[in-house]
Amino acid sequence: MNRHLMALLVLLLAVSGPGRAAAREVVFIRYRIAPTYFQNVVDGFKEEMARRGYVEGKNITYRDVLTSTADQRSVPEVLATVDRYLPTADMFITCGWVSMYARKKLKGTGVPQLFVPVLRSVALKMLPSMDDPPGTNLSGIHLMYPPEKILRLTRLILPAAKRYGYVFDSRIPADMVFKAAYEELPVRDHHGLEILFFDLAGGVDRVLADMAARKVAAYGGIVGSFKKRKELAASNLPVITSFTLDIRPDEIDRYVRDSNVVAGLFTSFASCGRQAADMTADIFDGRTTIEKTVPRASRLTAFVNLVSADRMGLHIPFAALEAVDLVVR
Repeated sequence: MNRHLMALLVLLLAVSGPGRAAAREVVFIRYRIAPTYFQNVVDGFKEEMARRGYVEGKNITYRDVLTSTADQRSVPEVLATVDRYLPTADMFITCGWVSMYARKKLKGTGVPQLFVPVLRSVALKMLPSMDDPPGTNLSGIHLMYPPEKILRLTRLILPAAKRYGYVFDSRIPADMVFKAAYEELPVRDHHGLEILFFDLAGGVDRVLADMAARKVAAYGGIVGSFKKRKELAASNLPVITSFTLDIRPDEIDRYVRDSNVVAGLFTSFASCGRQAADMTADIFDGRTTIEKTVPRASRLTAFVNLVSADRMGLHIPFAALEAVDLVVR
């Protein structure tokens, strides 16, 4: 072969061959849920991917699509995004409920999809198990707020407590999912507490009166109780609860300092993004495949709020402080 032609061929391969083959495209689809619209997922994902050698603008490209609404009016946008990027994407990262709609398009395509994150109950609508390899092009990070851990915290903080109240709104699906989790919890995991249920659909005043009449020692919830947290604070009861909000560890102080929340659990969505990046990098590096990638539970952070505890006259035992990751002082 002509020497000049050979040199040109080598140059073309260097410019268009290996470089383009090595480049990856990741598509994020997220929706407008306060306070950050899953931005911490994106940031955590990019940070971890860079640590794993995937540098934006060099060997990886990101497409970040934020829907115009937080509800099902944005479904057409989700479907259009999948159609647009399906020919080029190496990975779809879908946040929250949009994952189920993207799944309808991506199932059977072979293009990997990670849900980052979704509630465990939502994940189980897309996959039969959270414990086994999926055997398909879907995996991800699922949120878990185990009632047993909430009750364990309650027992540690309030050794003499007899009754714990789960405050929910029967009109909110997520509240009902967690109500079922409390109802199905084995007695051995109640930690000696009687679990009582209070429905906000009947009004906050009714809940406050019922909790007082039933001598509840502490209460918690998920969505409904958070929305009505200011009104419920009139109970003067300690709150030991789960937060489904996207809260960074350094932000928990501003959510609980001036409240009657004395302890609880939350998940940093940035951590979820880093977990998903670790899975993605392993797939891109050829260490595994999406079909073999077992879904992962999100990492929980447990906290105690000494500021509110002191204000409410509660003494927090040392055993409780040892059992948590963060202490608000």
